[in-house]
Amino acid sequence: MKRLLSLRHWWFFLIVFGLSFTTSLLLADENLKVRVRKGDTFSYLSFKIYGRFDSQIAEILKKENPQVKDMDRIYVGQQLNFPPPEDMGKKLGETSLGPVKPGKEKESKEARLPQEIGPKPPMPLSETKVRVGKGVITYLEGQVQIKRAGENQWSPARPNMILSENDQVKALSQARVELILDNQSVLRLSENSLLTLQKLEEDQTARKETARMEISLGKLWVRVTKLFNPASRYDVKTPTVIAGVQGTTYQVQVIGDRSTTIQVFEGAVNVYNPFPGGGPAAGEKPAQVGKPSEVAGPREVPGPTAVSREQWTEIVLHQYQQITVARGEIPHPTSFDPQKERQSDWVRWNEERDADFRPPAIQR
Repeated sequence: MKRLLSLRHWWFFLIVFGLSFTTSLLLADENLKVRVRKGDTFSYLSFKIYGRFDSQIAEILKKENPQVKDMDRIYVGQQLNFPPPEDMGKKLGETSLGPVKPGKEKESKEARLPQEIGPKPPMPLSETKVRVGKGVITYLEGQVQIKRAGENQWSPARPNMILSENDQVKALSQARVELILDNQSVLRLSENSLLTLQKLEEDQTARKETARMEISLGKLWVRVTKLFNPASRYDVKTPTVIAGVQGTTYQVQVIGDRSTTIQVFEGAVNVYNPFPGGGPAAGEKPAQVGKPSEVAGPREVPGPTAVSREQWTEIVLHQYQQITVARGEIPHPTSFDPQKERQSDWVRWNEERDADFRPPAIQR
C-alpha cells in the first residue's frame, strides 16, 4: 500500500512539473494577438505598439506571421502576431523598447490596442520626443505613386514603404495616403496632391532636427509631434508661404493659381514669407539720417489693410484661425467654424485617424 501511495505521489509530481514546464514555454513564446481593422497596416500597428517601424522590425514581423503571404496585403478580421515590446527590444538588440500603453495586458487572449481600452482621450502627440529621419507609408487608398530621389520615373506606392529625403509622393484622383515620420509626426495627402520630403536630417552633435516638406499642389493634413530639441525645425513649404510649427494640427491647401490656405485646428502655426525682400531695390539709395526737423502732430490712423509681400515676414495663426496667401497681398487672419469644416469627409477622417493614433512615448 505504501509503495502504491509513493508511486501515486511520484506520478502526481511529474504531472504537475510537466504542466508547469509546458505553461512556462507557452508564456515564453507568447505574442500579442492583434485583429486587423479597416485602415490598419503592419507599419501603422508597429507605430502604435512599438512607437516606430523600420526594415529590421518588418523582417521580425514577417517571421512572426508566416500565415501572411504578402505583408502589404492584410485583411479586416485577420489575426496578426506582434512580439511584446520587451521581446521586440531584445530581438533588435536593444535594452528596452517603449511599452504598449497602458502596458499591462500580455495574456494569450487577443491583445487590445491602446484605443480599445475604454473611452480615454487620445494621448497628445506633444508628449512624444523622438527623432526624425524617414517617413513610412502607413495607409494607402486609391492610386498613389512615388518617385525616389535621383530617379526620373514614378512607380506605384505600397503600404509599409519607407521613404527618405527628397523622395516625392503623388496621390491621384480619389486617392489618399498617410505617412508617419520617425518622430511620430503625421502627414496625410488628399487626392490630386504632390508632396516632396525635402529635408529629413539630424545634427547629432547639436541634437537638432530639421524636417522640411513641400506641397506643390493639393491638400495636406499635418499633425506634428513635439521635436526632440526645441531648436529643431519642422516646416511645410508651398509656392507662397512657409508654415513652421512644433506640436500642432493644421491643414494646408494649394490650389491651381498657387495660392495657399492654412487652417489651424490645434496649437499655433508661424506663417513665413518664403521670398523676403533683401535690401533696397536696384537704383534705390539707402535711407539717410538727416538733420532734426519738426515732427507732425497727431493724425487719424487708418484701419487694418492688406500687407504687401515686401512688408511681411511672419504671421502667427492660432487655433481655429485661417489665412489665404496669394502671390499679391497678404490678408489678415480670420476665424473659421470647426464644426462646419467637420462636415467634410476629409476633415472627419483625419480627426478620426488622429484620435486613433496614440503611440507610446519613446525615450532616447
